[in-house]
Amino acid sequence: MQKFFILWVSILLILITGCSTKHYQFSEPKIITLKTPKLKFADTGYIRHDETSVEVELFTAGVAVEKISIDSLVCVSNGCMSEEAFVKEYLYPDYPADTMRNIVLGKDIFAGRGKEEMCDGRLFQFIRNDEMDIIYRRGKGEIYFKDRLNSLIIRINDLDTNQSLP
Repeated sequence: MQKFFILWVSILLILITGCSTKHYQFSEPKIITLKTPKLKFADTGYIRHDETSVEVELFTAGVAVEKISIDSLVCVSNGCMSEEAFVKEYLYPDYPADTMRNIVLGKDIFAGRGKEEMCDGRLFQFIRNDEMDIIYRRGKGEIYFKDRLNSLIIRINDLDTNQSLP
């Protein structure tokens, strides 16, 4: 009798909660290039986000190959970890914990340090010291992050934007 009760409760929970996936307010197809110590990717993808969560889904030849979900934890195919641990492992240990989230969303990094606005409306940040040499620009359908000292590149372009590589 107890087994049937557990079975019915399980079925009821599945029906109530379902196999739901998160629904984001914004979902945009992009051309994404990632060159980090653990991620090498250059193809199309989707960036989805709402007020608290961000998801980057990467495709190669139309097949989903990786998903990076940033919420209270950052989840990739290898498992979930804190944002700080993700940035240390996948980017560079001295970056702030919110660096990946802010790049994907096109927001200021490093609390806006070295920020300049160009006359065409694009925003630039230059951050240089002994451990990093970062240029970060965004605007006009492009997000471009490059750290020359640590060999990192993150580039996100709108699908309809035809821009040449720097």
